[in-house]
Amino acid sequence: YDGRGVIVAVFDTGVDPGSAGLQVCPDGRRKIVDVIDCTGAGDVDTSHAAVAKDGQLKGLTGRTLTLPPSWPAGSKYQLGIKAAFELYPPGLSTRVKKERRKALDAAQRDAVEAVAKSLASKADESTAAGKRWAEELAQRKTVLDKLDKDFDDVGPIYDVLAYADEAGAWRVCVDTSEVGDLAACTLLAPYHLEHQYGTLDSTSMLNYAVDVLDDGRRVILTVDSG
Repeated sequence: YDGRGVIVAVFDTGVDPGSAGLQVCPDGRRKIVDVIDCTGAGDVDTSHAAVAKDGQLKGLTGRTLTLPPSWPAGSKYQLGIKAAFELYPPGLSTRVKKERRKALDAAQRDAVEAVAKSLASKADESTAAGKRWAEELAQRKTVLDKLDKDFDDVGPIYDVLAYADEAGAWRVCVDTSEVGDLAACTLLAPYHLEHQYGTLDSTSMLNYAVDVLDDGRRVILTVDSG
């Protein structure tokens, strides 16, 4: 007897649903039946309900969310918001912050150089327009210097939405584009139904699965927290 047909529950710091060694059993059946977050760290309050207008919704981040044409236009959407750093396992936040800071520093250098070149050209301050332009450049430099000194990276902030499709099954989308382009994001059903997962971004490479509770008023994002 090799244990076939027995469902085993494993309490651990997490499991990666994308792990190659955890996809199928030797007989072709799925290895992972479900993944469940028992910590509460993945909970998302999606009690805010809204109906799309002209294929768009206003997310709780303030971004305009553009729905793919295939999504139901008249459906009620449950909206929530989630900070990625609340999901990251220990050590990942530090690495992602370093990589994001590296990208920011490159953009910061370009912006500072552009302002410096404009200041070096010395606008004609004898005119009202020239004086305003010189003041504008000086203010830009002040803001850039302050940003470089005081920047505190809160990490990616995602809009999360859930809706029931025509068959009554819940679907969840995390706006991993961070610009409201939901067509570029992964639409998921609860993991135990379709065994699909998404990836937050190419930097963290953190995979996640979803579940929906309380009639859509709570979404759970489950990640490997080990």
